[in-house]
Amino acid sequence: MSISRRASSAAFVLVALAGSSPSLAAGGWYLLVPPRNDRNVLEVLDTEPLSKWTQQGAYDSASECEAVRNALSTVEYKSYSDAQRRYGLALSGKKDPAELAVIQSALENYRSNYDGLAASRCTKSDDPRLGK
Repeated sequence: MSISRRASSAAFVLVALAGSSPSLAAGGWYLLVPPRNDRNVLEVLDTEPLSKWTQQGAYDSASECEAVRNALSTVEYKSYSDAQRRYGLALSGKKDPAELAVIQSALENYRSNYDGLAASRCTKSDDPRLGK
């Protein structure tokens, strides 16, 4: 899949998901994504307290939150898989080292994004671990 086609697929998923009305009231659900290491942004810090995680969205139900989480994870995993394939082809094609470095960097970024989403959690908005 081309980069532009993958981007449009991801944009479609995000636009479709953005149409849902967020709920900030008690009883709502937050999609939380773990922070990244300041010195190595590829490192996902999924053992940090939930109060340090980033709110990616707010939803009326756990099932809605999980559906969004799964959709985002699927899009990111497909991007990662495609980057793996491109990197393998580049390695076998004996590409220029600078070009290989760019492709490898993209692969690492996709992997880190997927790892963050895989570690993400749907958490009740009034969970005391959020420290609000």
